[in-house]
Amino acid sequence: MMMAQRLYEAGHITYMRTDSTNLSQDALNMVRGYISDKFGKKYLPDSANQYASKENSQEAHEAIRPSDVNVLAETLKDMEADAQKLYQLIWRQFVACQMTPAQYDSTTLTVAAGDFKLKARGRTLRFDGWTKVMPTLRKGDEDRTLPLVKQGDRLSLVELTPAQHFTKPPARFSEASLVKELEKRGIGRPSTYASIISTIQDRGYVRVENRRFYAEKMGEIVTDRLEENFRDLMNYDFTAQMEDRLDQVANHQAEWKEVLNHFFGDFTTQLATAEKDPEEGGMQPNPMVLTSIDCPTCGRKMGIRTASTGVFLGCSGYALPPKERCKTTINLVPENEVLNVLEGDDAETNALRAKRRCQKCGTAMDSYLIDPKRKLHVCGNNPTCDGYEIEEGEFRIKGYDGPVVECEKCGSEMHLKMGRFGKYMACTNDECKNTRKILRNGEVAPPKEDPVPLPELPCEKSDAYFVLRDGAAGVFLAANTFPKSRETRAPLVEELYRFRDRLPEKLRYLADAPQQDPEGNKTLVRFSRKTKQQYVASEKEGKATGWSAFFIDGKWTEAKK
Repeated sequence: MMMAQRLYEAGHITYMRTDSTNLSQDALNMVRGYISDKFGKKYLPDSANQYASKENSQEAHEAIRPSDVNVLAETLKDMEADAQKLYQLIWRQFVACQMTPAQYDSTTLTVAAGDFKLKARGRTLRFDGWTKVMPTLRKGDEDRTLPLVKQGDRLSLVELTPAQHFTKPPARFSEASLVKELEKRGIGRPSTYASIISTIQDRGYVRVENRRFYAEKMGEIVTDRLEENFRDLMNYDFTAQMEDRLDQVANHQAEWKEVLNHFFGDFTTQLATAEKDPEEGGMQPNPMVLTSIDCPTCGRKMGIRTASTGVFLGCSGYALPPKERCKTTINLVPENEVLNVLEGDDAETNALRAKRRCQKCGTAMDSYLIDPKRKLHVCGNNPTCDGYEIEEGEFRIKGYDGPVVECEKCGSEMHLKMGRFGKYMACTNDECKNTRKILRNGEVAPPKEDPVPLPELPCEKSDAYFVLRDGAAGVFLAANTFPKSRETRAPLVEELYRFRDRLPEKLRYLADAPQQDPEGNKTLVRFSRKTKQQYVASEKEGKATGWSAFFIDGKWTEAKK
């Protein structure tokens, strides 16, 4: 949705927060003329194709389409690669929807073998039609030619290949399949799908692995608590009906005050009940489960806690008065990040079978690595059940098999660690706190330069000043009071030139970049995620002009539009 927003703001596509299938007459005339000129009359239907919109579609806008069908994706030099790919998809859908259908010759061959009947299907493309601009994904029976036989012919068995099939559970949701399921159940609208998917990840309810969603412990706890006290809110039909009622309000078919009053009355009653003590029917708490593990700071017992960042060990002294309070925590590494986890196509099924069972309630236990010597097994019904076990052995986090990494600050070895925000390399020297990220490709991020203070550059939103930082996505300006002030922005080249003497040697080439484009617009330092290199680009009134320059062979070279 962010890419679509950028395309819309740049004027390349029409309004994107709609699921309407209607096209204006101007759009139809434009695309039909394009099809006739580029592909010929045989690809142009006699009249425009019309598509029925779903109930309660956002009809205030026409369907998402290119503003100008003559503008191709490869000409959008002011857009990044992902935006160009999205534009190409929109362009292809727009053109294909107004082309003639593809035509196939399909054949089904039925062979009788005793009491059994065997079938084979074949299909060959006779006329490509709309697939000319939008090729389809090939399936098993696509373009398969069957042998020429006549009815009644006797066939010889050449080979018999037995195959065994096992039933499997439904695949986990991906972003696309989750949106499809939400749409099927009538939950959400096109303008809210993106925020729904980002919210459940931001709050730690789910994690994404290999583009699939996996429920986190916090998501399970929140779901259980809400189902206990707010059954209507967690009911699919109730949510879909509320969406329909809001659509009626938008279409002036219902009074908004009446709809809100009806909802608010029931919700207020349920909320009042949830706020009571658990003994009186209120919401169950999320208590700490104490363990036999001692706190490394104060010696009190550590407890199992669940938060949006996952399951961790926290000191039981955290609930004490401020002067006695201990805030020590120990990060726990999920078992799927440990090297002794089963691998293969059925890894998840095998891992579930291999799980320990809680001695108190019989529920499968979730396993976490405390340190290289200890593993913690927690009841899957935690915190309702306080069952846990501690296993001792030799364990290691998987994820980096490269050469030994040397700390660039003290020369000691760096080892793989797991924190709240994922894997990272940490120096083994207790006096050195240096760390380095693990990139998505599994490689260790290059060493970062220390921040460069720039007191002469004040922040706009606070009394802080900017410091120049070197991150995974290149250099940027950030407030010196982070995290109190989270103001950031890209540095102007003229600012880097002004403070060139303060810059580390490896960043000084940025200060030598063009400070303006040929039209006098100021340039900023940008980072290309595709090439993993920094470049400069100009902007006018906050929008990219399309001009850019790259550092090639020791000099700055203007990119060709």
